[in-house]
Amino acid sequence: MNNKALALVTMLLLSGCASTNPHHDGLSDIKTPGAGAIKPTNATEASMLIAQSQTSGNQDAMIYAYRQALEFKSFDKADIYLNIARLEQQRNHNSQAEEAYRLAMASDSKRPELKESLALLLVDMKRHQEADTLLQEVISADRARLNAASAAPAECVIDNQSPWRSYNGLGLLSDIREQGEQARQYYQCALKIQPGLAMLHTNLGFSYYLEGEYPQAERALTRAVNQDPEYRRAWSNLGLMYYRWGRKSEALAALRKNGTQAEALNDLGYIALMEGASEEAVGLFQRAIDASPRYYPRAVANLNQARTMSVVSKR
Repeated sequence: MNNKALALVTMLLLSGCASTNPHHDGLSDIKTPGAGAIKPTNATEASMLIAQSQTSGNQDAMIYAYRQALEFKSFDKADIYLNIARLEQQRNHNSQAEEAYRLAMASDSKRPELKESLALLLVDMKRHQEADTLLQEVISADRARLNAASAAPAECVIDNQSPWRSYNGLGLLSDIREQGEQARQYYQCALKIQPGLAMLHTNLGFSYYLEGEYPQAERALTRAVNQDPEYRRAWSNLGLMYYRWGRKSEALAALRKNGTQAEALNDLGYIALMEGASEEAVGLFQRAIDASPRYYPRAVANLNQARTMSVVSKR
């Protein structure tokens, strides 16, 4: 490593002051505290700055480094903006993430994953119609690639390169709109592309649960936990589904997969409370407190809430 490169790395390790990037990159003028004030003079130095920031794990430093890289033509701007967008999204800076995704799309309009990523962010931001429009555009482009542009909206015209995230996103939006049959068509399309993904089986199972189709929900959620026994959301949804189905011992057993007996009893109590069974919830929260080897403040707070709701319901 030459002296100039060594100095660059050393400065990154030692620097702790705030820095503000000028407007040259098209992004809003956002401060990045702790990112350092290093200004690479060429693409090699910019690459080293990115690598060192990634090693540090400091998101401010990474965003700062990526923004510096935008000065040099050897970097793919769409990739740089995409990396910035993902980092901002991880920090729940959704407005900054949206801005970066849109700049990525402007830099390369032919990459459907950029549009897909923006659309999924918009789903999280509850801008459902905008998200739906973008996801449909991604699906339409994929169908055109496969020479099947005239296919029905929820029809599976796919191969292993098709955008399963877009089908999953459209499934989520359909469930939000209480269009359960259409949602499940989209999830099934996604599963044909990624059959081993527990998250997709879980979404399909929850969609069946929303419709009260418990046997189908059980099958899908069981497939999810078989694919990934550590997938907490699948176990939670199984617990919720079993409770609603009246199979309460199985509900507790499913929730137990996510933690201790006390935590499972507390979670089951919360489900009962949300279902309006406040007296049953009182008993479950008390059992959670009794089962815990130490003070369990969450269960105590839930117990107090359940007792209040039980008193109100009797008036």
